[in-house]
Amino acid sequence: MDFLPLFCQLQNKPVLIIGGGEVAVRKARLLLDAKAKITINAPHLEPQLMSWAEQGRLTVCAAGFHPELLDGKWLVIAATNQPEVNHQVFHEASLRQIFCNVVDSPAHCSAIMPAIIDRSPLMVAISSAGAAPVLSRQLREKLEAMLPQHLGQLAALAGKLRERVKAIPDKLARRRFWELLFSHDRLARQLARGQQQAAEQSVSEL
Repeated sequence: MDFLPLFCQLQNKPVLIIGGGEVAVRKARLLLDAKAKITINAPHLEPQLMSWAEQGRLTVCAAGFHPELLDGKWLVIAATNQPEVNHQVFHEASLRQIFCNVVDSPAHCSAIMPAIIDRSPLMVAISSAGAAPVLSRQLREKLEAMLPQHLGQLAALAGKLRERVKAIPDKLARRRFWELLFSHDRLARQLARGQQQAAEQSVSEL
């Protein structure tokens, strides 16, 4: 195993992206979804990054990279078109024990950004450790077509039910409840259609 799969809580945590191009836009979009506190370090920015900066969603440092920018960061992403800069970022991040992702350079990564299927709070991540990113994307597309949209709602519902289910004294009965909940076709249809009252009735019956 080259990389340990790990889901990180980055909400309100400082993250640095070096680079202002299209790749930086993609990485920033994911990190914004994760509610990270983003700083972009680049002399020139794509319009989307400028728009996010104007909205106050991220901070811009319009200069060349300098190691002090890494201070206090939880994660750094090097996404420039200059390999020497990306490698310097990786080196300085490693000295500070900060996880670093260097785009298109697995040998200079201590963290990998996987292909993601987002059914929040249910998340599926696929990675080839940088060896075959196109294969990872193809697998994501196949799995995404298989996984219905309502799975996120079902996972959220399960989270709300945890305390109620804990009150069931028999361990086997609790396990059976969860098995029935996750395979209940009528409940799945009700969640997919937004029929919350009907879904609650189905849960009560279970």
